[in-house]
Amino acid sequence: MSDPSFPLVPLGSSPEAGGLGAVRRPGPSPASVYLARLAPGSRRTMRGALATIVSLCLPDVEAPPAPEAFPWEQVRAAHAKAIRAALAERYMYTTVNKTLSALRGVLREAWELGLMDTEAYHRAAAVRAVKGSSASAATGRSLARGELRALIAACLTPVSPRQGAPAVVTEKGQRDAALVALGYGCGLRRDELASLHVGDLDLVQRRVVVRGKGNKERVVPIPPGAFHALRDYLGVRVGGLVDASGDASLLSPLYKDTPLFVRARRGGGLDRDADALTGQAVYYVLRTRAAEAGVAAFSPHDLRRTYVGDLLDEGADLAVAQQLAGHASPTTTAGYDRRGERAKEQAASRLDVPYDG
Repeated sequence: MSDPSFPLVPLGSSPEAGGLGAVRRPGPSPASVYLARLAPGSRRTMRGALATIVSLCLPDVEAPPAPEAFPWEQVRAAHAKAIRAALAERYMYTTVNKTLSALRGVLREAWELGLMDTEAYHRAAAVRAVKGSSASAATGRSLARGELRALIAACLTPVSPRQGAPAVVTEKGQRDAALVALGYGCGLRRDELASLHVGDLDLVQRRVVVRGKGNKERVVPIPPGAFHALRDYLGVRVGGLVDASGDASLLSPLYKDTPLFVRARRGGGLDRDADALTGQAVYYVLRTRAAEAGVAAFSPHDLRRTYVGDLLDEGADLAVAQQLAGHASPTTTAGYDRRGERAKEQAASRLDVPYDG
């Protein structure tokens, strides 16, 4: 950011000179408050976005301060516009808009903490998103039904827990099958999967209470296949709470705050006293099972993408799919809609190209 027209100058210049002060004012950090209200996965992403802004604002500083130490309350409209322009030169529009969203969020916290006056906040936060489109945005990586079946089969393949012992389906295998089934069957983000508790499950109504981004709760129905995978897993996770007839009896209040998915020991048994899996651990589980099943690499978010796309393919209304996925905007949900791409392929296939070679 060496352009002399850029309105931010290195840390240490006075605000009156158009720069940002050397240190924050005493008091709560807007960045710390903003990041604290995000889900763990979003927290990592948005902290990285804020760090990008800091490095752009301070190009000549060898070791820029952490986002928590940056004087966000001194950012003004001219700064925000210059940040937008610098981001647009370097990144795709999706990354730019995600980063600007982080900027707006931290500015709002600075205003709510009384560190920015109302006019300064609204002018700076009014920075516009960058328009753009991507040919791959509508499709992305969706998993075919055969891939999902292969993944679950890999989880449930009997193995010998130790040499000479008979092959059995391990508790770890049951856990991973339920993880895949819920990840796809309910369209959950990886951090949503990792943070589930046994008490979030309503096995009578066959639904799960999910805490998503911004601590917003939503209730998602559990489809039959995912319910059966979950019921079988609960038989080993908190045995006896689901009776053999499969009528989905109520879970004991004793297990209300019990993490649903926990680590497994070397032999494949669950470590029932362990903490919940992390979002990164969910990623690792899916990557490992994909390799075992011979399925092309995919991310946890691809299960969610497949869920939304399949909902829309089955005729679900866009607004319903938005509610089930927990998207704040229908535009986000529409980004997973594969029907437009398929219609274009079908239309193109009907063209008669007169080539007889």
